[in-house]
Amino acid sequence: MNNSSSLLPLAQTAASRAHCPYSHFPVGAAILSTAGNLYAGCNVENISFPEGSCAETGAIAAMIAGGDRTIAEILIYAPAADLITPCGGCRQRIAEFSTPDTLIHLAGSNGIEQTLTLEQLLPGRFK
Repeated sequence: MNNSSSLLPLAQTAASRAHCPYSHFPVGAAILSTAGNLYAGCNVENISFPEGSCAETGAIAAMIAGGDRTIAEILIYAPAADLITPCGGCRQRIAEFSTPDTLIHLAGSNGIEQTLTLEQLLPGRFK
């Protein structure tokens, strides 16, 4: 299953809604669950660091609230020249709701630049 074409615009829209007045670095994430449902999240910063939340965390929370529990694909997007990857905490959060073959798409201002499996992104994760 590869639905990155539907995930990218969803993540871009989420990033455009990010609350990032301190870093000025919007990030959006979009998830396709194994049930075929789409979810999105954006980063939400807070003046009381580190009380904000990452885009991946928001998308996973939306998925859980929607009743799904397994990520088939996730796309992380930031409108930046350099490719971004999930932070360590988000890598483990993604792993909690994924299989080793879950696709992780990394996208920037040039579109999707890299696709990895969870196993490639986070070998040796907690299980």
